[in-house]
Amino acid sequence: MKSEDTPLKRDTQMSKSTAVYHVDTIGADALAGFFQSFSSAYEQIEQALLLLDLEPNTPSLIDDLIQSTRLIDQSLEQLSFDELQNLTHSLLGLLQDIKKGQIEFSSELSDIILITINDIKTIIETVIDSNKPCVLLKRIPKVCHAIEQISHTPPMQLHSAIKDTLMLLDPSTELIEPSISNTDSLKHLFDESAPDAEELAAYGVEESEDFIFFKSLSAPLESRAQYWNSRNQRMLRLALKMNDEAGRPVDPNQLAAAIYLHDAGMALLPLDIINNTDSLTEEQIQQVREHPQFGFELLRYMKSWQEAAYIILQHHERVDGNGYPFGLKGEDICDGAKIVAIVDAVDARTHERGHAAMLKRPLLRAAMEIGKHADVQFDSYWVNIFRSVFQQMRKNSRENPADGLN
Repeated sequence: MKSEDTPLKRDTQMSKSTAVYHVDTIGADALAGFFQSFSSAYEQIEQALLLLDLEPNTPSLIDDLIQSTRLIDQSLEQLSFDELQNLTHSLLGLLQDIKKGQIEFSSELSDIILITINDIKTIIETVIDSNKPCVLLKRIPKVCHAIEQISHTPPMQLHSAIKDTLMLLDPSTELIEPSISNTDSLKHLFDESAPDAEELAAYGVEESEDFIFFKSLSAPLESRAQYWNSRNQRMLRLALKMNDEAGRPVDPNQLAAAIYLHDAGMALLPLDIINNTDSLTEEQIQQVREHPQFGFELLRYMKSWQEAAYIILQHHERVDGNGYPFGLKGEDICDGAKIVAIVDAVDARTHERGHAAMLKRPLLRAAMEIGKHADVQFDSYWVNIFRSVFQQMRKNSRENPADGLN
């Protein structure tokens, strides 16, 4: 980055600029080449970040990130997207400091990189679609300054600087207090309160006596672990929305009942397993893998809820056959279980207890990882349905930037 490039100068440039790129003056071939190059680099960045979560001290992966970010920077330069290059310059400075060992790579930094690159993509798509300035352009100077400040922050204050940058990029990212983990990480997708009868009816759910009973069991079951609070409400709306998007192939009543009771078996496990943050023993792993059968047993003798029972039984199966309890594959797994598998993974990723300082992960990261496991852990058809719902909500967030969905 040039030494004279400062946040103040960027603010001045932005105020003088129309912030509208006249893409109609760019040839179709040039745009096509840009998106091909950008998409390739974007995929390489995603892959490197996923691997770095597993192996954070791998120099070759940091080099991959630097190389891919440079490719994006060069592509932006070719089309004169000058404001956006400020973002890539800031990221390259941060990555160089990580490479030199001046900053330790962390999952929070991974999120910052991912969201920043995705913002670049969102801005370009918005400008090309409407030839109007994207609202995200306004925050570029602040984002660049925040990213650059990370490298100059004393170690004792580094976590706060990283958290502040994440919250600037994604306002839905916030600290979860260990004793009151009630905030809905999908609040920008759906309202955080429990759905009322009218909302449930819109999704095709009837509040029968049985359903009200299942719903009443949900709260005490969730109380077994503080990070489970409100998780069934979070999962319910996403599951019903996905089912709606697909034309309701699953009975909404059965799907909703399964959501409320899908982890009843987990709640019956010993607390030393539920709250364990270390590796489980083989015996403990076996106990965890038996939990879908407990939920199944609760419903198996209720003739009206057989579909829900099998959704619960199969919700940890994988399409590649490596799930549990029976190792079912592909078409042998019911659609309801495939939906629950995805929404369960999304909630676990955005409310994961092992993340540093109980920091919620951006929904964008969860969406990326769900996509990476299509046709392996998750059914590709339902992954695409989830992507469709996610993209609809992202489109809404562009029109209402205060929502801060990323």
